[in-house]
Amino acid sequence: MLKAAALYLVLVISLIVSVLLGSLIYLAFFFRDQDARFNRKEQLRQQIDAGYSLVTSSNFPYALDTALTNITQQGDSVYLSRYEWGLYDIAVVRAHMQRDSLMKTALLGPVPTDSTVLYITDEDRPVSVSGETVIKGTAFIPKSGVRPSYVDGEYFKGNEKIVEGKSKDSDRQMQALNTKRLTALQALLKQDSLKGEMLPIGTTNKNPFHQRTLRYYLRAGQGQISDSLMGNIQLLSDTTIVIPATAFLQDILVIAPCIRIEKGFKGAVQFFATDSLILEDNVSLQYPSTAAVIGAEGKRTSLRIGNNCNVAGTVLLYEPKRSDMPSAASLGKDCNIQGDLIVYGLLDYSKGLEVAGRTACYRFLYKSPSSMYENFLVNIKFDRSKLSPHFLSSYLLIADQKKQVNKPLKWYNHGS
Repeated sequence: MLKAAALYLVLVISLIVSVLLGSLIYLAFFFRDQDARFNRKEQLRQQIDAGYSLVTSSNFPYALDTALTNITQQGDSVYLSRYEWGLYDIAVVRAHMQRDSLMKTALLGPVPTDSTVLYITDEDRPVSVSGETVIKGTAFIPKSGVRPSYVDGEYFKGNEKIVEGKSKDSDRQMQALNTKRLTALQALLKQDSLKGEMLPIGTTNKNPFHQRTLRYYLRAGQGQISDSLMGNIQLLSDTTIVIPATAFLQDILVIAPCIRIEKGFKGAVQFFATDSLILEDNVSLQYPSTAAVIGAEGKRTSLRIGNNCNVAGTVLLYEPKRSDMPSAASLGKDCNIQGDLIVYGLLDYSKGLEVAGRTACYRFLYKSPSSMYENFLVNIKFDRSKLSPHFLSSYLLIADQKKQVNKPLKWYNHGS
């Protein structure tokens, strides 16, 4: 009986020891596996950071899924993508190591390289200022100069220097733009591009930027949308697109001959029209947005922004060659622009216009209750110092590639 009890005790002790030894072996394997996984994650992060530095460099070409083979372990790799997205760029970096992977996606923009606040082409006529006009920053003014003046009995009340910053002579032509990017946007409205998928009514779609671009086409009669579209999506039409206040649009491109954005709309969208673009009252385009009209040679276009509108990003009216009857951009009362306001034509503005950034045009038009004035700046504020120090411009402006620094405007996770 004693021998049986001793044998039973030995078996129990052996079982306990086996369980303990098995647990120790499992824990050793687990911690070793976790340590190897953490090391892989750290290597992946280093590869992602190195790939991001490369893909955001000024010399990196536009390409999709450029593979960088990792020579340390066979099968591991880094994929880099960079492509144009409206006036900005998208950068995607994907790193793979065994069964682990990491991804980094960003919307890119260049750091502004100058402090230009105002550019008015030289048409052999002076610029007059009246009321509480502010010009703060580097201003390019016609050689005829700038002078204080009366408008409707109100004299200039601003800084005695008028221009609070450097004042330089402007040229007879506007500063050059990146026309290749504008031409590529126009090409999207060619017939071959308009064979995309029809946009279903009431669509809710969120397409990440590391996936294939979704291109939706609106036919005649389907011009108004009430959809929720986000991310890597292009919305095209060969007629008029109407954007109601109820639509939820984020980061997409909208391209059509005519675009009308209804009263009260809010969103971060890049709009590109080839004939006309209308923003009704109280529209808010959040950073980084674009409201652009890209015209063809010899064709008059128009851009109209209603009262109490806010645009953070870029406002553009472009014509490739100056015509005898230039196009016009009209801005309503109390408009606020954060970024670039570039008009290849006449800039017709109303009371209360404020621009924190850069403004460029052929000349200004101001209509008072009693008269119309050309190249008069009346109670208008151009203040470069109010532009956020974190503001990034678009790739519309031509910059020195050696000095250009690209930074992220917005980061995206895997689902956006």
